[in-house]
Amino acid sequence: MAGTAGLVDEVAQAMRVCDSVIRACNAVAAAVSARSGVSVDVLLTNANHLYLVACSGVWRAPRAVQVNYGIAGRVLSTGHTAALADALIEYASLYGGRGIGSVISAPVQAGCQPTIGVVNVEFDGVLADLEDWKAVLAKIGVLLGRRIHQLGGPSDESAPQWLLRHTLSLAAADDPAELAARYCRAAVDLSGLRCAALVVRRADEFAEWIGPPLVVMGDYCASGSRRLVDAVSALPPQSLSRLVDAACQHQASHSRGDRSVLDTRGFEPLMDAGVRTLIAASVHTGRERLDFDAAILVMDELAFQPPSDTAVVLELLMTNAAVVYERMSTQQKLQTLAELDPLTGLRNRRPLAGRLASGAPSRTAIVAMDIDNFKDINDLWGHVAGDRALTEVADAIRRALREGDEVFRVGGDEFVAVLDVPDQNEAERVAQRMAAAVADRGKAISVGVALRRPDEPVEVTLRRADEALYAAKRDKSVSAMVAS
Repeated sequence: MAGTAGLVDEVAQAMRVCDSVIRACNAVAAAVSARSGVSVDVLLTNANHLYLVACSGVWRAPRAVQVNYGIAGRVLSTGHTAALADALIEYASLYGGRGIGSVISAPVQAGCQPTIGVVNVEFDGVLADLEDWKAVLAKIGVLLGRRIHQLGGPSDESAPQWLLRHTLSLAAADDPAELAARYCRAAVDLSGLRCAALVVRRADEFAEWIGPPLVVMGDYCASGSRRLVDAVSALPPQSLSRLVDAACQHQASHSRGDRSVLDTRGFEPLMDAGVRTLIAASVHTGRERLDFDAAILVMDELAFQPPSDTAVVLELLMTNAAVVYERMSTQQKLQTLAELDPLTGLRNRRPLAGRLASGAPSRTAIVAMDIDNFKDINDLWGHVAGDRALTEVADAIRRALREGDEVFRVGGDEFVAVLDVPDQNEAERVAQRMAAAVADRGKAISVGVALRRPDEPVEVTLRRADEALYAAKRDKSVSAMVAS
């Protein structure tokens, strides 16, 4: 086993670049374990529990224990480093009979501040002299306490409180992009890793997924470089799709360490980008297959051990995010149906106000239209013929519009088009083109055009367009009447 010389300096150097409490704790665990091969865990207090924040080794570490638990509880109450020369003799029931030798526990504290946690080191064998290790770990505990104090202290939230806060945050998202960004932030917050990216892929060509077939829907970086998430966003579709396949192959998983001894199939682009710790989770709702596959990739350039249940919690949170998306998608579909005229497929009067409000005065023109002699069509040929006339006129007007313009059916045989134009002459030209397109279908419309004036309420512009429309009905010598 390597000695303790220089270990304090190594830990100090490792923590200097850490920008979160979880990263600082993991840096301590990684540095001490790498030097000596011992098992290390760092626990911080919250209410009446010590919560596991970082660990090394392969034993099953408890996620949380009572503050009076074992040697850690003794250190927490006294504020002094403690050691068990032979743990199986002094605390036989504590370790359940598994192989263990000496144990040292040091307080995590900054100066006169209260003890906020412990650093535990467990040796495979019994040490003849524990004093050097006790002195070194006491210094490391002080260094860690100072760094945690600099970073704002340990979280005041328990794990259930954290999960509830982020669950509520996901439910409050307004759209899929915001939902993805909030989930990525939650993943980084929970794991302590540097960054996260959410990759979404349409399940198949028949899925009702709205958006690109394959997209990095959201990302989040705790601080510093965005290099890893930018590397994911820059991957070609084939590589992104392989990442989704690899993440969705099993339940949530976590990997860390040297790629030369690990099976990284499917994740090679991440390893090439410098990822050394990865948590991958996917959607598992337990219900009918979704219209999309989603994979969260939580990444860091450092190799360390996140809390033991991180992957499982992220998967549960991913499932919750998928449920929120499904509800959001259903609401969007219902809203779309409410805003569409079922006969013509045009949007109706409800969304017209929002479109008008978003237009710039002096560059927004309103074109009011209705079908000439529409009542006669219904009276002579019936409502089926009237409906056919409405769909033909709506299609002709829609095809005559430029990109960015939109026409609405506002009732009966009345239509309103909203145009983005440089001046009134352009508005008149587009209106004449719409009238000509309808005439080519054997129908006729009356058209009134009004360019919105500076500081003019949209209701006034609409009224001027209507007045121009009725003037056009009286004077059939013009195809489109411009409002005065």
